[in-house]
Amino acid sequence: MGEEKQGSRQSEPVRVVDRRAFTSEGERRPDVPHEDPAHAVPAPTPPPPRNPAAAPAPETAPKSDHEPASSAHFQNLVVNLARQAAANLGAARHPLTGQIEVDLEGAQQMIELLQSLRQKTQGNLTADETDLLEGLIGDLQMQYVAVRSKTPGHP
Repeated sequence: MGEEKQGSRQSEPVRVVDRRAFTSEGERRPDVPHEDPAHAVPAPTPPPPRNPAAAPAPETAPKSDHEPASSAHFQNLVVNLARQAAANLGAARHPLTGQIEVDLEGAQQMIELLQSLRQKTQGNLTADETDLLEGLIGDLQMQYVAVRSKTPGHP
């Protein structure tokens, strides 16, 4: 099958066009037209600096739909921290030993880190991000209490 596709293709040379405006030495290439400033796209103006003496920011900032990558990165961070906490609570086998190990101190640190993220991002998250963070923190806290009560040496 692969041979049929290759046989039906015509042999065309690959053409590479260098569209860079400057040479490797930093000089403008003579074959590149200069951009007319009248047709140039204006750079976005930065927002004015916030006045700390002004009224406090609203409780929830407006959410934009044009930052899905940022939201996905945040959600991945939160889920990875929660997985680490769950692994410390014995939800997964250690990758090297294959044993289930409980590290209450490590789990507590991960939960506190998630709580810190919640505090520092308050008012800046979408509803889905807030629900994810709140849900994971609540679940991990309940798991922590359950594991701690079963662990010898802990009240």
